[in-house]
Amino acid sequence: MKVSELIELLEEQDPGAEVLIMSQQNWPFENAVAGVAVREEMLRADRDEDGDDDDAEEPRYERGTAPNDVFLGEGEQLRYGSKTAWQVAVR
Repeated sequence: MKVSELIELLEEQDPGAEVLIMSQQNWPFENAVAGVAVREEMLRADRDEDGDDDDAEEPRYERGTAPNDVFLGEGEQLRYGSKTAWQVAVR
């Protein structure tokens, strides 16, 4: 799913509604969203943590990945979820 597609789906929702992640389709749980991360920022932070100050070296990306990949971080597990979430999910 592209960011533009997710925004379009979310624009149809109540802006005051809580955003949660439903995980593990066979044994579902509802989870809070911890935040949003971008692959390029994560790789940059990893390099900084490793003490590699050489900004000239470009990070290497695995096949099928891109610097602008966006991740929703799974937060605290809140409660059991519902298997039907995947059946009614809009794409």
